[in-house]
Amino acid sequence: MRKRIALVIRLFNEAGKAVHAMPLIILQPLVTFLALGIALGSWLVIAILIESSGSPTMEGTSNGGITAECQFKKDSFTLFSRWWNLFMITWMTQFVLGCQHLIVAGAVSIWFFTRDKRKIEFPIALSYARLLRYHLGSIAFGSLIVAIVKMIRYILNTVQKRLGGTNVICKGLAYCCQCFIWCLEKFLIFLNRNAYIEIAIHGYGFCKSAKKAFNVIVNNALRLAAINSIGDFVLFLAKISIVVLTVFIGHELIKNKNDIHHIWVPLTLGGIFAYFVAHCFISVYEMAIDTVFICFCEDCEINDGLEKPYYMSKSLMEFVKNSEKVDHKTRKERKK
Repeated sequence: MRKRIALVIRLFNEAGKAVHAMPLIILQPLVTFLALGIALGSWLVIAILIESSGSPTMEGTSNGGITAECQFKKDSFTLFSRWWNLFMITWMTQFVLGCQHLIVAGAVSIWFFTRDKRKIEFPIALSYARLLRYHLGSIAFGSLIVAIVKMIRYILNTVQKRLGGTNVICKGLAYCCQCFIWCLEKFLIFLNRNAYIEIAIHGYGFCKSAKKAFNVIVNNALRLAAINSIGDFVLFLAKISIVVLTVFIGHELIKNKNDIHHIWVPLTLGGIFAYFVAHCFISVYEMAIDTVFICFCEDCEINDGLEKPYYMSKSLMEFVKNSEKVDHKTRKERKK
């Protein structure tokens, strides 16, 4: 466990170096936010058109026999359009997030697999170019799979609400299906994230990259568990620290203003906004950590440090050498 914690610390340091070498990568969430805003705006306009369409029918009468209200009844095509619009925004959201993952992974992998870091030129622009030229189909396919699973969960949730308390067995089966689909969705999102890193490193298609990513995950399951547990906890503490600091500064700024009667309202809104902003920007650093880890695993698999020198930094090389010494010592003790 101590070795895995040491690896997490080194990965954090390497990811920090990568972000420091490419500071503009921190602005990637702004591009993602703009793209998501355009997608959500388009979805909202189409949703309004769908909800305002249909055949007008008069329903309900007042005491004088005059029709009280006019409602628009939806035909089967309109109802299908409502679900299709929901599916498209789900797909587009996953597609935009996938593009961000691939851009960050591409830039960090270029930085990692360049021996002389001073010779790196425009890694973010190069990552954008590779995405637009080669990998849009892979991102579309990966995001499509997640969107289909999400839609199945939405449909099951709708069916579950309509069943109500009519049948306990049906309700229990619906809950089991919901749980299974939720687990499948989380696994696919996690696998897609690592598949995008493999795409950025090797340039493979989605299926081959997903298979390679799954093999890396299985072969480094304990290391990955340490990164996901310790690393996620540290990043969560960072987000909470930003929120606490924001709320504290906000409280100090407005505590003496007499025209604000409910001080908790702006502080709560500021805290929520601070957490959202912190999550967006720290997600870039989190993706950089995951990319450095996958690059480290690929470097250990492809190279041996002798005839084929490693691309990794001296810090990670020391970790590999120390791990080999410990493993060699453990083998000797087992033989005795």
